[in-house]
Amino acid sequence: MKGRSPERVRNELVVSIVDALQGSATVNQASSREIWREMLSDELSSPVEPFSGDRLRPWLLQIVKACTGVGDGPACLVRSLEYVEQQSATVSALWPLVDEWEAVDFFGNADLRPLRPVLLSLRSADLATMARRASRSRVQELPPWCQTGWQVFLRLSGENSPNGELPPSMAFLALCADRLVSDSRADAAEVLRRFTRNQAHTLGLDGVLADWQHSEFPQPAPSLVPAYLMLQFEPDRVEADRFYLSHWRQSDPEGWHPVRGETVHLHRDELSGAVEKLIEDVEERWADLRQPVILEFILPWELLNEPVEWWSKESDSPSPTPLALDYPVVVRSLERLQRASWHRPWHHKWRQLRERPADSHPHWSRPGQDDTYFFHLERELKEDRYAVCLVLSEPPGGDSGTGRREVLAGLRAGVPAMVWHRNDCSDPSFQDAIGEILQDRGLGSLAERVGKWRKEALALGPDAWDQHVGRHLAILLDDPERKPGPSGPV
Repeated sequence: MKGRSPERVRNELVVSIVDALQGSATVNQASSREIWREMLSDELSSPVEPFSGDRLRPWLLQIVKACTGVGDGPACLVRSLEYVEQQSATVSALWPLVDEWEAVDFFGNADLRPLRPVLLSLRSADLATMARRASRSRVQELPPWCQTGWQVFLRLSGENSPNGELPPSMAFLALCADRLVSDSRADAAEVLRRFTRNQAHTLGLDGVLADWQHSEFPQPAPSLVPAYLMLQFEPDRVEADRFYLSHWRQSDPEGWHPVRGETVHLHRDELSGAVEKLIEDVEERWADLRQPVILEFILPWELLNEPVEWWSKESDSPSPTPLALDYPVVVRSLERLQRASWHRPWHHKWRQLRERPADSHPHWSRPGQDDTYFFHLERELKEDRYAVCLVLSEPPGGDSGTGRREVLAGLRAGVPAMVWHRNDCSDPSFQDAIGEILQDRGLGSLAERVGKWRKEALALGPDAWDQHVGRHLAILLDDPERKPGPSGPV
Protein backbone atom coordinates (compact mmCIF):
# COMPACT_ATOMS: atom_id res chain seq x y z
CA MET A 1 0.00 0.00 0.00
CA LYS A 2 1.45 3.34 -1.01
CA GLY A 3 2.16 5.77 1.81
CA ARG A 4 1.33 9.44 1.96
CA SER A 5 3.15 11.73 -0.43
CA PRO A 6 6.01 13.84 0.96
CA GLU A 7 3.93 16.99 0.42
CA ARG A 8 1.05 15.57 2.41
CA VAL A 9 3.37 14.41 5.20
CA ARG A 10 4.78 17.93 5.54
CA ASN A 11 1.43 19.70 5.27
CA GLU A 12 -0.16 17.51 7.93
CA LEU A 13 2.74 18.25 10.27
CA VAL A 14 2.31 21.98 9.66
CA VAL A 15 -1.38 21.63 10.52
CA SER A 16 -0.56 19.70 13.71
CA ILE A 17 1.82 22.46 14.81
CA VAL A 18 -0.83 25.11 14.14
CA ASP A 19 -3.42 23.07 16.06
CA ALA A 20 -1.09 22.99 19.08
CA LEU A 21 -0.33 26.72 18.84
CA GLN A 22 -4.02 27.57 18.84
CA GLY A 23 -4.27 26.10 22.33
CA SER A 24 -1.61 28.49 23.66
CA ALA A 25 -2.66 31.27 26.03
CA THR A 26 0.25 33.34 24.70
CA VAL A 27 -0.91 33.08 21.11
CA ASN A 28 -4.49 33.95 22.01
CA GLN A 29 -3.63 37.08 24.02
CA ALA A 30 -2.58 40.17 22.07
CA SER A 31 0.26 41.55 24.24
CA SER A 32 1.93 38.21 24.97
CA ARG A 33 1.49 37.16 21.33
CA GLU A 34 3.46 40.25 20.29
CA ILE A 35 6.27 39.37 22.72
CA TRP A 36 6.41 35.88 21.24
CA ARG A 37 6.47 37.25 17.70
CA GLU A 38 9.38 39.56 18.53
CA MET A 39 11.35 36.74 20.16
CA LEU A 40 10.65 34.51 17.17
CA SER A 41 11.98 37.22 14.85
CA ASP A 42 15.14 37.35 16.94
CA GLU A 43 15.54 33.56 16.86
CA LEU A 44 15.06 33.42 13.09
CA SER A 45 17.18 36.56 12.48
CA SER A 46 14.45 37.74 10.11
CA PRO A 47 11.22 39.73 10.58
CA VAL A 48 7.90 38.00 11.27
CA GLU A 49 4.80 39.84 10.09
CA PRO A 50 2.60 41.00 13.02
CA PHE A 51 -0.96 39.79 13.42
CA SER A 52 -3.23 42.13 11.49
CA GLY A 53 -6.39 41.38 13.44
CA ASP A 54 -7.87 39.05 10.84
CA ARG A 55 -8.47 35.37 11.59
CA LEU A 56 -5.75 33.86 13.75
CA ARG A 57 -5.37 30.46 12.08
CA PRO A 58 -4.31 31.69 8.61
CA TRP A 59 -1.73 33.94 10.29
CA LEU A 60 -0.35 30.97 12.26
CA LEU A 61 -0.26 28.84 9.10
CA GLN A 62 1.75 31.55 7.41
CA ILE A 63 4.22 31.75 10.34
CA VAL A 64 4.68 27.99 10.60
CA LYS A 65 5.21 27.64 6.85
CA ALA A 66 7.82 30.40 7.02
CA CYS A 67 9.59 28.68 9.91
CA THR A 68 9.69 25.33 8.14
CA GLY A 69 11.53 26.97 5.27
CA VAL A 70 14.47 27.75 7.62
CA GLY A 71 16.90 25.03 8.71
CA ASP A 72 16.26 25.32 12.45
CA GLY A 73 12.95 27.15 12.03
CA PRO A 74 10.55 24.76 13.80
CA ALA A 75 12.84 24.58 16.84
CA CYS A 76 13.17 28.40 16.82
CA LEU A 77 9.38 28.65 16.88
CA VAL A 78 9.04 26.45 19.97
CA ARG A 79 12.04 27.93 21.79
CA SER A 80 10.67 31.44 21.42
CA LEU A 81 7.31 30.30 22.82
CA GLU A 82 9.11 28.50 25.65
CA TYR A 83 10.78 31.79 26.65
CA VAL A 84 7.30 33.20 27.29
CA GLU A 85 5.42 30.16 28.63
CA GLN A 86 8.27 28.01 30.01
CA GLN A 87 7.22 24.36 30.26
CA SER A 88 3.56 24.78 29.34
CA ALA A 89 1.29 22.06 27.95
CA THR A 90 1.53 23.70 24.51
CA VAL A 91 5.34 23.71 24.56
CA SER A 92 5.35 20.05 25.65
CA ALA A 93 3.04 19.19 22.76
CA LEU A 94 5.14 21.10 20.23
CA TRP A 95 8.57 19.61 20.90
CA PRO A 96 7.60 16.08 19.69
CA LEU A 97 6.24 17.69 16.50
CA VAL A 98 9.60 19.41 15.97
CA ASP A 99 11.30 16.04 16.49
CA GLU A 100 8.92 14.51 13.96
CA TRP A 101 9.70 17.24 11.43
CA GLU A 102 13.41 16.49 11.80
CA ALA A 103 12.77 12.73 11.59
CA VAL A 104 10.83 13.11 8.34
CA ASP A 105 13.69 15.19 7.00
CA PHE A 106 16.28 12.61 8.09
CA PHE A 107 14.41 9.76 6.41
CA GLY A 108 14.03 11.63 3.12
CA ASN A 109 10.37 12.64 3.56
CA ALA A 110 9.37 9.04 4.21
CA ASP A 111 5.92 8.33 5.64
CA LEU A 112 6.58 7.38 9.26
CA ARG A 113 2.92 6.95 10.17
CA PRO A 114 2.90 3.09 9.93
CA LEU A 115 5.47 3.02 12.75
CA ARG A 116 3.44 5.22 15.07
CA PRO A 117 0.88 2.74 16.55
CA VAL A 118 3.56 0.10 17.11
CA LEU A 119 5.96 2.48 18.84
CA LEU A 120 3.22 4.22 20.84
CA SER A 121 2.50 0.86 22.47
CA LEU A 122 6.03 0.73 23.88
CA ARG A 123 6.08 2.49 27.26
CA SER A 124 8.78 0.45 28.92
CA ALA A 125 10.82 1.87 31.78
CA ASP A 126 13.83 0.71 29.73
CA LEU A 127 13.35 3.30 26.97
CA ALA A 128 16.16 5.49 28.29
CA THR A 129 18.46 2.46 28.53
CA MET A 130 17.57 1.46 24.97
CA ALA A 131 18.24 5.02 23.78
CA ARG A 132 21.67 5.00 25.43
CA ARG A 133 22.49 1.66 23.85
CA ALA A 134 21.24 2.68 20.41
CA SER A 135 23.31 5.88 20.54
CA ARG A 136 26.38 4.12 21.97
CA SER A 137 25.95 6.17 25.16
CA ARG A 138 26.04 9.52 23.34
CA VAL A 139 22.45 10.18 24.49
CA GLN A 140 22.57 10.14 28.28
CA GLU A 141 19.09 11.46 29.06
CA LEU A 142 15.80 11.91 27.27
CA PRO A 143 13.65 15.05 27.51
CA PRO A 144 10.49 14.76 29.61
CA TRP A 145 8.20 14.53 26.58
CA CYS A 146 9.79 11.19 25.56
CA GLN A 147 7.33 8.83 27.23
CA THR A 148 6.77 6.30 24.44
CA GLY A 149 8.85 4.44 21.87
CA TRP A 150 7.43 6.75 19.19
CA GLN A 151 8.68 9.90 20.91
CA VAL A 152 12.10 8.35 21.63
CA PHE A 153 12.43 7.27 17.98
CA LEU A 154 11.64 10.81 16.79
CA ARG A 155 14.11 12.32 19.25
CA LEU A 156 16.92 9.96 18.17
CA SER A 157 16.29 10.74 14.51
CA GLY A 158 17.91 14.13 15.10
CA GLU A 159 21.09 12.57 16.51
CA ASN A 160 24.15 12.40 14.28
CA SER A 161 26.29 9.29 13.90
CA PRO A 162 29.74 8.69 12.38
CA ASN A 163 29.99 7.46 8.80
CA GLY A 164 29.51 3.73 8.53
CA GLU A 165 27.65 3.49 11.84
CA LEU A 166 23.98 2.61 12.15
CA PRO A 167 22.05 5.82 12.99
CA PRO A 168 20.70 5.80 16.56
CA SER A 169 17.07 5.96 15.43
CA MET A 170 17.45 2.84 13.28
CA ALA A 171 19.39 1.03 15.99
CA PHE A 172 16.57 1.93 18.37
CA LEU A 173 13.99 0.43 15.97
CA ALA A 174 16.02 -2.78 15.86
CA LEU A 175 16.04 -2.93 19.66
CA CYS A 176 12.29 -2.26 19.78
CA ALA A 177 11.71 -5.07 17.30
CA ASP A 178 13.68 -7.45 19.51
CA ARG A 179 11.61 -6.34 22.50
CA LEU A 180 8.35 -6.94 20.62
CA VAL A 181 9.46 -10.43 19.57
CA SER A 182 10.23 -11.28 23.19
CA ASP A 183 6.72 -10.04 24.04
CA SER A 184 5.23 -12.43 21.41
CA ARG A 185 4.33 -9.58 19.04
CA ALA A 186 6.14 -10.77 15.93
CA ASP A 187 3.76 -9.02 13.50
CA ALA A 188 4.40 -5.63 15.14
CA ALA A 189 8.14 -6.32 15.15
CA GLU A 190 8.05 -7.03 11.41
CA VAL A 191 6.59 -3.57 10.74
CA LEU A 192 9.66 -2.00 12.34
CA ARG A 193 12.10 -4.40 10.69
CA ARG A 194 10.64 -3.86 7.23
CA PHE A 195 11.03 -0.11 7.59
CA THR A 196 14.59 -0.47 8.97
CA ARG A 197 15.63 -2.80 6.12
CA ASN A 198 14.27 -0.40 3.49
CA GLN A 199 16.01 2.60 5.03
CA ALA A 200 19.29 0.70 5.49
CA HIS A 201 19.19 -0.23 1.79
CA THR A 202 18.48 3.39 0.80
CA LEU A 203 21.39 4.64 2.94
CA GLY A 204 23.74 1.86 1.84
CA LEU A 205 23.91 0.44 5.37
CA ASP A 206 22.65 -3.14 4.75
CA GLY A 207 25.86 -4.67 6.08
CA VAL A 208 25.97 -2.35 9.09
CA LEU A 209 22.38 -3.28 9.98
CA ALA A 210 23.20 -6.99 9.66
CA ASP A 211 26.21 -6.59 11.92
CA TRP A 212 24.08 -4.78 14.49
CA GLN A 213 21.37 -7.44 14.45
CA HIS A 214 23.75 -10.40 14.66
CA SER A 215 26.25 -9.17 17.19
CA GLU A 216 26.03 -8.64 20.90
CA PHE A 217 26.29 -4.94 21.66
CA PRO A 218 29.40 -4.49 23.79
CA GLN A 219 28.71 -3.08 27.21
CA PRO A 220 31.04 -0.14 27.83
CA ALA A 221 33.36 -0.40 30.80
CA PRO A 222 32.17 1.55 33.83
CA SER A 223 33.25 5.15 33.39
CA LEU A 224 35.66 6.60 35.92
CA VAL A 225 34.22 10.04 35.20
CA PRO A 226 31.66 10.74 37.96
CA ALA A 227 28.09 11.80 37.40
CA TYR A 228 27.02 14.94 39.25
CA LEU A 229 23.77 16.07 40.78
CA MET A 230 24.05 19.82 41.43
CA LEU A 231 21.51 21.32 43.82
CA GLN A 232 21.33 25.11 44.00
CA PHE A 233 19.52 27.12 46.68
CA GLU A 234 18.85 30.75 45.86
CA PRO A 235 17.23 32.94 48.52
CA ASP A 236 13.96 34.67 47.76
CA ARG A 237 14.89 38.33 48.20
CA VAL A 238 11.29 39.24 49.04
CA GLU A 239 10.00 36.49 51.34
CA ALA A 240 12.18 35.55 54.30
CA ASP A 241 13.16 31.89 54.78
CA ARG A 242 12.08 30.95 51.28
CA PHE A 243 14.39 29.61 48.57
CA TYR A 244 14.37 28.62 44.92
CA LEU A 245 15.71 25.08 44.55
CA SER A 246 17.16 24.35 41.10
CA HIS A 247 19.06 21.26 40.02
CA TRP A 248 21.17 19.96 37.16
CA ARG A 249 22.04 16.38 36.24
CA GLN A 250 25.35 15.60 34.54
CA SER A 251 26.07 12.02 33.49
CA ASP A 252 27.81 12.43 30.11
CA PRO A 253 31.34 10.96 30.47
CA GLU A 254 32.42 12.61 27.21
CA GLY A 255 31.90 16.22 28.28
CA TRP A 256 30.19 18.70 30.58
CA HIS A 257 26.56 18.86 29.44
CA PRO A 258 24.38 19.35 32.54
CA VAL A 259 20.66 18.82 32.08
CA ARG A 260 18.54 21.29 34.01
CA GLY A 261 15.58 20.13 36.05
CA GLU A 262 12.58 21.98 37.41
CA THR A 263 12.96 24.96 39.77
CA VAL A 264 10.70 24.95 42.85
CA HIS A 265 9.95 27.64 45.46
CA LEU A 266 10.11 26.33 49.03
CA HIS A 267 10.24 27.32 52.68
CA ARG A 268 13.49 26.53 54.46
CA ASP A 269 11.81 23.75 56.45
CA GLU A 270 10.85 22.01 53.19
CA LEU A 271 14.34 21.93 51.63
CA SER A 272 15.65 18.64 52.99
CA GLY A 273 12.42 16.81 52.08
CA ALA A 274 12.50 18.25 48.56
CA VAL A 275 16.13 17.17 48.13
CA GLU A 276 15.24 13.67 49.34
CA LYS A 277 12.46 13.36 46.77
CA LEU A 278 14.67 14.80 44.06
CA ILE A 279 17.48 12.32 44.75
CA GLU A 280 14.99 9.45 44.68
CA ASP A 281 13.72 10.60 41.27
CA VAL A 282 17.26 10.96 39.91
CA GLU A 283 18.23 7.52 41.20
CA GLU A 284 15.28 6.04 39.30
CA ARG A 285 16.38 7.91 36.17
CA TRP A 286 19.96 6.70 36.65
CA ALA A 287 19.06 3.15 37.68
CA ASP A 288 21.47 1.59 35.17
CA LEU A 289 24.22 4.20 35.50
CA ARG A 290 27.62 2.60 36.09
CA GLN A 291 29.44 5.72 37.23
CA PRO A 292 29.95 7.02 40.76
CA VAL A 293 27.62 9.91 41.67
CA ILE A 294 28.73 13.08 43.48
CA LEU A 295 26.36 15.55 45.14
CA GLU A 296 27.22 19.24 44.95
CA PHE A 297 25.21 21.72 47.02
CA ILE A 298 25.48 25.31 45.76
CA LEU A 299 24.62 27.28 48.89
CA PRO A 300 24.07 30.95 49.76
CA TRP A 301 25.46 32.56 52.91
CA GLU A 302 22.30 31.64 54.82
CA LEU A 303 22.84 27.90 54.31
CA LEU A 304 26.61 27.60 53.96
CA ASN A 305 27.01 25.89 57.35
CA GLU A 306 23.99 23.60 56.92
CA PRO A 307 25.05 19.92 57.38
CA VAL A 308 23.59 18.89 54.02
CA GLU A 309 25.60 15.66 53.79
CA TRP A 310 23.67 14.42 56.84
CA TRP A 311 20.26 15.08 55.34
CA SER A 312 18.41 11.81 54.92
CA LYS A 313 17.18 9.45 52.26
CA GLU A 314 14.16 7.25 53.03
CA SER A 315 13.30 9.43 56.03
CA ASP A 316 9.93 7.69 56.40
CA SER A 317 11.63 4.39 57.29
CA PRO A 318 12.74 3.38 60.82
CA SER A 319 16.38 3.75 59.71
CA PRO A 320 16.89 6.76 57.42
CA THR A 321 20.11 6.87 55.40
CA PRO A 322 22.39 9.93 55.60
CA LEU A 323 23.43 11.19 52.19
CA ALA A 324 27.09 10.86 53.25
CA LEU A 325 26.64 7.09 53.39
CA ASP A 326 25.86 6.86 49.66
CA TYR A 327 27.61 9.84 48.08
CA PRO A 328 30.63 12.11 48.29
CA VAL A 329 29.11 15.50 49.19
CA VAL A 330 30.71 18.92 48.81
CA VAL A 331 29.32 22.43 49.09
CA ARG A 332 29.90 25.36 46.76
CA SER A 333 29.34 29.11 47.04
CA LEU A 334 26.33 30.61 45.30
CA GLU A 335 27.75 34.11 45.81
CA ARG A 336 30.96 33.24 43.96
CA LEU A 337 29.10 31.53 41.15
CA GLN A 338 26.98 34.65 40.62
CA ARG A 339 29.81 37.22 41.02
CA ALA A 340 31.78 37.15 37.74
CA SER A 341 34.31 39.69 39.06
CA TRP A 342 35.65 36.97 41.41
CA HIS A 343 36.12 34.36 38.69
CA ARG A 344 39.57 35.21 37.28
CA PRO A 345 41.52 34.49 40.51
CA TRP A 346 39.25 31.50 41.08
CA HIS A 347 40.35 30.01 37.75
CA HIS A 348 44.01 30.72 38.53
CA LYS A 349 43.90 29.00 41.93
CA TRP A 350 41.96 26.06 40.52
CA ARG A 351 44.53 25.47 37.77
CA GLN A 352 47.23 25.52 40.43
CA LEU A 353 45.38 22.90 42.49
CA ARG A 354 44.58 20.71 39.48
CA GLU A 355 47.86 20.92 37.54
CA ARG A 356 50.41 21.19 40.36
CA PRO A 357 48.83 19.68 43.49
CA ALA A 358 52.19 18.75 44.99
CA ASP A 359 53.21 22.42 45.00
CA SER A 360 49.94 23.58 46.58
CA HIS A 361 49.39 24.10 50.28
CA PRO A 362 46.70 25.14 52.80
CA HIS A 363 46.48 28.40 54.71
CA TRP A 364 45.32 28.32 58.33
CA SER A 365 43.34 31.34 59.41
CA ARG A 366 44.39 32.54 62.89
CA PRO A 367 42.74 35.91 63.48
CA GLY A 368 44.02 38.27 66.12
CA GLN A 369 42.35 41.18 67.85
CA ASP A 370 43.12 43.65 65.06
CA ASP A 371 40.11 44.19 62.78
CA THR A 372 42.47 44.68 59.83
CA TYR A 373 43.24 40.95 59.99
CA PHE A 374 40.69 40.10 57.28
CA PHE A 375 42.25 42.58 54.89
CA HIS A 376 45.65 41.00 55.46
CA LEU A 377 44.17 37.50 55.12
CA GLU A 378 42.83 38.38 51.68
CA ARG A 379 46.14 40.03 50.76
CA GLU A 380 48.19 36.99 51.81
CA LEU A 381 45.91 34.59 49.94
CA LYS A 382 46.15 36.68 46.79
CA GLU A 383 49.94 37.03 46.98
CA ASP A 384 50.53 33.34 47.67
CA ARG A 385 49.50 31.63 44.44
CA TYR A 386 50.12 28.20 45.98
CA ALA A 387 47.57 28.73 48.79
CA VAL A 388 44.55 26.86 47.43
CA CYS A 389 42.85 25.69 50.64
CA LEU A 390 41.71 27.85 53.56
CA VAL A 391 41.15 26.34 57.02
CA LEU A 392 38.62 28.52 58.86
CA SER A 393 38.98 29.51 62.50
CA GLU A 394 35.20 29.66 62.98
CA PRO A 395 32.21 28.18 61.11
CA PRO A 396 30.56 30.64 58.68
CA GLY A 397 27.32 31.74 60.30
CA GLY A 398 24.56 33.73 58.67
CA ASP A 399 25.78 36.98 60.26
CA SER A 400 28.94 38.99 59.55
CA GLY A 401 31.07 37.12 62.07
CA THR A 402 34.64 35.89 61.79
CA GLY A 403 33.88 32.73 59.83
CA ARG A 404 31.87 34.56 57.22
CA ARG A 405 34.54 37.23 56.80
CA GLU A 406 37.18 34.52 56.37
CA VAL A 407 35.09 32.87 53.66
CA LEU A 408 34.63 36.25 51.96
CA ALA A 409 38.40 36.80 51.92
CA GLY A 410 38.86 33.33 50.45
CA LEU A 411 36.23 33.87 47.76
CA ARG A 412 37.73 37.20 46.71
CA ALA A 413 41.18 35.61 46.54
CA GLY A 414 39.87 32.74 44.40
CA VAL A 415 40.58 29.98 46.94
CA PRO A 416 38.72 26.92 45.57
CA ALA A 417 38.79 24.79 48.75
CA MET A 418 37.83 25.59 52.35
CA VAL A 419 37.36 23.31 55.36
CA TRP A 420 35.89 23.92 58.79
CA HIS A 421 34.19 22.34 61.80
CA ARG A 422 30.48 23.07 61.71
CA ASN A 423 30.32 23.76 65.46
CA ASP A 424 33.75 24.53 66.87
CA CYS A 425 36.89 24.99 64.77
CA SER A 426 39.00 25.14 67.94
CA ASP A 427 38.04 21.55 68.85
CA PRO A 428 41.35 19.65 69.30
CA SER A 429 39.96 16.63 67.42
CA PHE A 430 39.24 18.92 64.44
CA GLN A 431 42.76 20.33 64.59
CA ASP A 432 44.19 16.80 64.62
CA ALA A 433 41.95 15.64 61.77
CA ILE A 434 42.77 18.63 59.58
CA GLY A 435 46.48 18.15 60.32
CA GLU A 436 46.22 14.57 59.03
CA ILE A 437 44.03 15.50 56.04
CA LEU A 438 46.43 18.24 54.96
CA GLN A 439 49.76 16.67 55.97
CA ASP A 440 50.55 15.53 52.43
CA ARG A 441 51.51 18.37 50.16
CA GLY A 442 49.29 17.12 47.36
CA LEU A 443 45.79 18.48 47.89
CA GLY A 444 44.25 16.83 44.82
CA SER A 445 42.45 14.18 46.93
CA LEU A 446 41.12 16.57 49.57
CA ALA A 447 37.47 15.48 49.14
CA GLU A 448 38.43 11.80 49.43
CA ARG A 449 40.31 12.43 52.68
CA VAL A 450 37.38 14.31 54.20
CA GLY A 451 35.13 11.45 53.02
CA LYS A 452 37.33 8.97 54.90
CA TRP A 453 36.68 10.79 58.18
CA ARG A 454 32.95 10.89 57.50
CA LYS A 455 32.99 7.13 56.93
CA GLU A 456 34.67 6.65 60.29
CA ALA A 457 31.84 8.62 61.91
CA LEU A 458 29.23 6.59 60.02
CA ALA A 459 30.82 3.35 61.22
CA LEU A 460 29.96 4.32 64.81
CA GLY A 461 26.24 4.36 64.02
CA PRO A 462 23.51 6.94 64.78
CA ASP A 463 23.92 6.69 68.55
CA ALA A 464 27.59 7.64 68.58
CA TRP A 465 28.52 9.43 65.36
CA ASP A 466 27.86 12.88 66.84
CA GLN A 467 30.90 12.35 69.07
CA HIS A 468 33.20 11.88 66.07
CA VAL A 469 34.82 14.81 64.28
CA GLY A 470 33.90 13.32 60.90
CA ARG A 471 30.26 14.13 61.67
CA HIS A 472 31.11 17.85 61.73
CA LEU A 473 33.64 18.26 58.92
CA ALA A 474 32.53 20.61 56.14
CA ILE A 475 34.31 21.01 52.82
CA LEU A 476 33.73 23.65 50.18
CA LEU A 477 35.29 22.50 46.91
CA ASP A 478 34.53 24.78 43.97
CA ASP A 479 35.46 23.76 40.42
CA PRO A 480 35.04 26.79 38.10
CA GLU A 481 34.95 24.48 35.09
CA ARG A 482 31.76 22.81 36.35
CA LYS A 483 29.07 25.44 36.20
CA PRO A 484 25.33 24.89 35.98
CA GLY A 485 23.11 26.80 33.61
CA PRO A 486 21.17 29.90 34.66
CA SER A 487 18.90 29.44 37.66
CA GLY A 488 15.16 29.91 37.74
CA PRO A 489 14.50 33.29 39.38
CA VAL A 490 15.96 36.50 38.05
